[in-house]
Amino acid sequence: MKGKEMVYKSFANKHILGAYLFPCKDLESNQPLFNDGFPSLIFMPRSSDDVILKEKGKIIRLQSAWVCCGVIQDTQWEIPDGLEYIMVLRFNPASFYSIFDIDPLIFQSNPICGFRDIVDETWCSVIDEMYQKESIAEKVSFLDEVFSSCYIENNLPYFLQAAIEHIDEQRGNTTVSDLLKKLGGRINHKWLHRNFVKYLGISPKKYISLQRFIYAYGHCGPEDSADLFDVALNSGYYDYNHFFKDFKQYLGIAPSRYSWA
Repeated sequence: MKGKEMVYKSFANKHILGAYLFPCKDLESNQPLFNDGFPSLIFMPRSSDDVILKEKGKIIRLQSAWVCCGVIQDTQWEIPDGLEYIMVLRFNPASFYSIFDIDPLIFQSNPICGFRDIVDETWCSVIDEMYQKESIAEKVSFLDEVFSSCYIENNLPYFLQAAIEHIDEQRGNTTVSDLLKKLGGRINHKWLHRNFVKYLGISPKKYISLQRFIYAYGHCGPEDSADLFDVALNSGYYDYNHFFKDFKQYLGIAPSRYSWA
């Protein structure tokens, strides 16, 4: 989603890369969704809240806690009337799969899943306990304490971390071949592909494409939507048609029809 979010500073544990509160009151009822490829856990305000998504025309119903990872494409969220916010925890991938004992390959076919559908009863009980907390601050404090107590190996392989950092620094304006050269030829294409899929559930080429699109999307808005061609070129796209195809792939709609407000 595009919009202003509140960043929580109170998460001190190394497993969570960021914790955010997204206000939802001013969003349209059918909100296009996309993500950055990293595993994220999303909480609705109440345990009784349902989530209704439309993925390529297919209706998906989830409960109040849901997970996204891999690549979300052509998916809209039917935002309930009066929804105040959602809370999002963005995880270190190695931590996420170790903590919850989840195989990242499940996200290749289902980039959005109900949290309770992919974890054991212990974690379902944790979420039930979190929802018993009344305020957002109490929920955040509880979750921070829970994840801080998880003592597991959470480090990505060195060259995978270096690859991700380089792609992010280049804002996706690179290629797999250039990436391998940047890493000094110390790993090959097969190693890079295998480890991207293992920890992120997507290929390095797809991750590069996604980061380039996120950068371009972040520089579009109501005031400059008429200059999308310039935005696309400045973001590393070789022409507008290239950007148009990515926009349709990720958001399911043409840039000219998208509500930038």
